[in-house]
Amino acid sequence: MRRAIQGEAQPIEAGSAAERQPPQRALTARLRPVNRPETLGDQAYRSLRTALRRGALSPGERLTTREIAATLGVSLTPAREALNRLVAERVLEQGPDRTVIVPILTRDRYEELCVIRLNLEGLAAEIGCTKMTAAQLARMEALYTAHGEAYRRRATKDALRLNEDFHFMIYGAAGMPSLLQILETLWLQVGPSMNLLFPVSYDAGWKGGRHHAAMLEAIRRRDPKALVRAVQRDLEDGRAVLKRLLPE
Repeated sequence: MRRAIQGEAQPIEAGSAAERQPPQRALTARLRPVNRPETLGDQAYRSLRTALRRGALSPGERLTTREIAATLGVSLTPAREALNRLVAERVLEQGPDRTVIVPILTRDRYEELCVIRLNLEGLAAEIGCTKMTAAQLARMEALYTAHGEAYRRRATKDALRLNEDFHFMIYGAAGMPSLLQILETLWLQVGPSMNLLFPVSYDAGWKGGRHHAAMLEAIRRRDPKALVRAVQRDLEDGRAVLKRLLPE
């Protein structure tokens, strides 16, 4: 048998203690995670989540794989994958004849979501307030103007989209991706029912707009407590109206 030369690395036997050791840090530092390209199924899933969150889909609305595929410009397979993922997450419900249904939110479920949102959106606002840049504030002011115009035109879908964009500029400024993901999921469950607010809650004075103006002023003053109050009052006013419109 060949003698080991001093300083020569010896082969490691399978199952030995050396083989079971975690990779050295030097190797970890040299490697980079493999980036998996986003599939069409992933893109369809993300598009549907956004549509639900922004109220583009209504409670009780029935969706088919063929309809989603045609709307998104993809084949049936990625459309089916996206719908199945959302059903598995209990965001959508399986309906008859291979349809998928946008759930109808109940009062109790909505109340539960509101309690969570009041706390978590307040937290995101408090942290994001002092981190907001001048460019982000300017973007929020533009969204505020566009939202007001959409509201006065009673353009429901545009108003809901701009409302979400406005709020998530604040929450995104907190720089907490995990918290942001939780908030997106909460809005995902409430989004479709926001359609019920129009035209029932329409008021020429746009009370919700006053809350948004208060948010902007709090950010300009770098006043986290004032921003939290404005965010929570906005949510509470919406809750007072929407809760009456939801089924038991």
